[in-house]
Amino acid sequence: MQHWPTLPDGRIDARSLTRPQLAEILGELDGRPDRARRIFQWIWQHNISAFSEMTNIASRTRRKLDAALGIQPLLSAGVLDSTDGTRKYLWRLSDGKTIESVLIPDLNRRTSDGRNAPDRLTLCVSSQVGCAMKCSFCLTGDMGLLRNLTPAEITSQILQVQRSLPDGMRLTNIVMMGMGEPLHNYDQLTTALRIMMDGLGLNLSHRRITVSTVGLIPAMKKLADELPVNLAISLNATTEEQRRTVMPLTKRYSLAQLMETCATLPLPTGKRIAFEYVMMAGFNASMADAERLVALMTPLVGRAKVNLIPYNENPDRDIRRPDDLRVLDFQQHLINHSIHCSIRTTRGRDISAACGQLGKGAAPLTSSVPPRWVPPTSTVGLTT
Repeated sequence: MQHWPTLPDGRIDARSLTRPQLAEILGELDGRPDRARRIFQWIWQHNISAFSEMTNIASRTRRKLDAALGIQPLLSAGVLDSTDGTRKYLWRLSDGKTIESVLIPDLNRRTSDGRNAPDRLTLCVSSQVGCAMKCSFCLTGDMGLLRNLTPAEITSQILQVQRSLPDGMRLTNIVMMGMGEPLHNYDQLTTALRIMMDGLGLNLSHRRITVSTVGLIPAMKKLADELPVNLAISLNATTEEQRRTVMPLTKRYSLAQLMETCATLPLPTGKRIAFEYVMMAGFNASMADAERLVALMTPLVGRAKVNLIPYNENPDRDIRRPDDLRVLDFQQHLINHSIHCSIRTTRGRDISAACGQLGKGAAPLTSSVPPRWVPPTSTVGLTT
């Protein structure tokens, strides 16, 4: 057999395999690649923890599968509930390292004209333990990069959060915006994305999956050619000097190169690139910045949108968010120039779950009393 991702006990990691990869392994194992469809569906849609739990294949085959392939769920190490309904999950990996996922419910939504909109449950998923990008405003970068996550560790966050939800509730959107730079873990990420979009896997529409990046240009191009997921670019500046100050990657891939790439990336019909712009008072939130952002976005009108993110303040950074009026004026300036622009509502700040805060665990940000991780056996429900 070729080299496949393995578990600590040496068995092949079944949750790290796409359906074609599983078929290849089954062909090598017993000459029956045709069983891949059925087995793959049991792994992801019946949520089995061992192949002995399958009821529609022979016991001899089940024993052979259990000897060669293993299924290792993430260990749930606790949850934190925010006062705004956001929930942060802590996962302990097989090597003892930990990662976090964030569930963001947007229930009882209204459209701009006051009509009811479908409920939305978004899960922010991690792709690495820590991060190597060292963006100055992001606390995750303080950890450095400890290691990449496997496809199983990425997709299991989704599967296990879905299983924790009350009956009738289903994740609607996945954003690869948790700990880590997703495109820095390209091969593992794209394997995970294929499992997410497989109708017998996690069965998620590509229109509901977004991959965020600081701007790894070669990987951006490759992803756009291979998979039709949504792309979000962490921009955060309007000049080369500004961006190099907060995002060291700019020394390798310039702002000019990034914008040129975004102008030529192939986009599926109806999709736009999202530009995430973290607003920091006294740095990138002036109306001069708004004017420069208009200049950057104008060539992309019709294929781009801007999400303004007022900085989520914390004791570890001497950075402040601009006042609300400045944020609204900034947004209106972009809208006046025909640029699609929205303001990201801060969610989960009291549990260090907001944008740029993952990796802080239960550190207090807005209160003198730190929140407490609730054991995973707790009956605490989803706050709505």
